[in-house]
Order: sequence, then structure tokens, then C-alpha cells
Amino acid sequence: MSKNYYINAPAKLNLNLFVKQISNNGLHYLESDICFLELTDTIFFQFSNKDIFSQDIADINLIIDPNDNLILRALKEFRTLTNWKKCFSIHLKKRIPVGAGLGGGSADAAATLILLRKLFNNETKISKVSKNVLFEIGKLLGSDVPACIESKDLKLKGYGDKIFRKKIPDDFYFLIINPNIQLSTKDIFIYYNNMENNKIERSNVFWDKINIQNSLLKPATKLAPEISDIINSLANSKKIVAYGMTGSGSSCFGIFKNLNDINSSLKIFNKRYFIWFGKKKNYSLNRVSYSKVLENKF
Repeated sequence: MSKNYYINAPAKLNLNLFVKQISNNGLHYLESDICFLELTDTIFFQFSNKDIFSQDIADINLIIDPNDNLILRALKEFRTLTNWKKCFSIHLKKRIPVGAGLGGGSADAAATLILLRKLFNNETKISKVSKNVLFEIGKLLGSDVPACIESKDLKLKGYGDKIFRKKIPDDFYFLIINPNIQLSTKDIFIYYNNMENNKIERSNVFWDKINIQNSLLKPATKLAPEISDIINSLANSKKIVAYGMTGSGSSCFGIFKNLNDINSSLKIFNKRYFIWFGKKKNYSLNRVSYSKVLENKF
């Protein structure tokens, strides 16, 4: 018997995304209001004599690229910083679609760093890893990782590295629709940079003047026309509060006041799509849990 540590990695929802300008290094200055959903991946860790990684493979749309495994990259960067030699058996239960604009890879990396920090700080009496150091490691892994470490209602600026707390109400429900299409953020920005007209065409307003707009909607719909179909269907949904596309796509979202309004809208969407609905949530750094399980569980 051994302790099985686990942590939830919540999906990130960009309520809006404004591309401001391109810096001298080729990166884009952004601004975005984000929240985190009850939709989560769950990552399990056990101490082991060597590193082992596995994940659920029941749904092909949820399989991560073994050459871009941010969980293992986070483990590597944490080891480099701390010189911690412990090995782990890691198992990923994935529910967040891959390449869907929901920050699943970044969320997994952030959750991994949070869990490793917890275990490391419990073991060492000196050189404890602070939250700020965790952010610095996160920046090495991706621009979304620091925000996913925070996992609360936020406003992002800069490259996503300037993080500010924001209050978004809890009494709304979110409907996520993904056409099971993976989009490359890099490809989306290349298309965006080459567009002659980058004007945002769609706009609607959510609570307290949060503009639901996305600078990347046009290039995303060019690469995946199904996104436009989903957006149009959401726009025609009865009693919808607001709607849009999250991140660089391909997931779209609708905001509703209650579940009954969502249920009445579900019938208009293709049943082959990934569909999730629920609430947003603010998460704590102290969300690592554990239970005793058999060694061969994974």
C-alpha cells in the first residue's frame, strides 16, 4: 500500500481575447478576462523507483501528444530547479479536449507543479519552493501556465504573464461545445498575422460590461468552419446571456442563467461534438489530496 496523491487541473475559459500588438520578439501582447470551470483533468502521482506515465485512452480526442507532454516537462523543470531526484508513477484521467482553446495542457502542467511543490516542501526543511518560484517555472512551460497555477477569475495582460484578480459572478452556467477539431495556436496566429483585416466582427456583453469578443475568431473559423456553425447556433439559442469562442479555438461557449435554458438548447448541436455544461469555480493552491491505493492501480 502507498499513498496516491491527486490533483484536479481545471479548464480555462477565455471570456474574451484581444490581440493588441506584436512585440519586437514576435510575441503578441494580449488582454483577456478568464475564469476556470468545473471541467477538470485529474492527475495521480505515486512515488516510484522510476518515472512511468499513463493515461486513459478511451477517447481518441483526449490523447495527448507524447512529444509534447507538459506534465513530464513540468516534472523535468521542477527537478532542474530543486535537484530533487524522486521518481513517480503518473496517471492522467483526461476530460478536457486537446487543442481546444481550454488550456488543458497548461492546466495539467500547472497542477503538476502545484502537487510537486506540496510534496517537496513537506519533505525539505530548507529551500522551500515559493509560489513566485512556481510562477517562474510555469513561464518556462507556456504563457498560460502561470494563470493556470492561480486558477481563479483573472484579467490577463502582456504575454499572459501579467495577472490581476477579477470578480466574475458564480450564479451562471456555462455550455462548452467543441467540434472535436484540434487547432494549433501557432497556426492561428500565423493566419492572424497574415490577415489584411483584423477587425473583430462579433461582440456581445456579459455581466458588468465584459465584452465577449475574440481577435482570433476569424482565423479560427477559416481553419475550422464548424466553429462558425456553432457560434451561429449559440446566437440563436433561446435565453442565452452571451456566447463566444474561447482562446484560439476550437471550443465555443454559451452563458446561461439556469440549466433548463441549456437543456433546451442542446438539441440543436451535433451529438458527435464534445459537450459539457456546468459552473465556473475558483481553485486553491491547497487542493492536493491523497488516499491509500494498491501499487498496481496504474
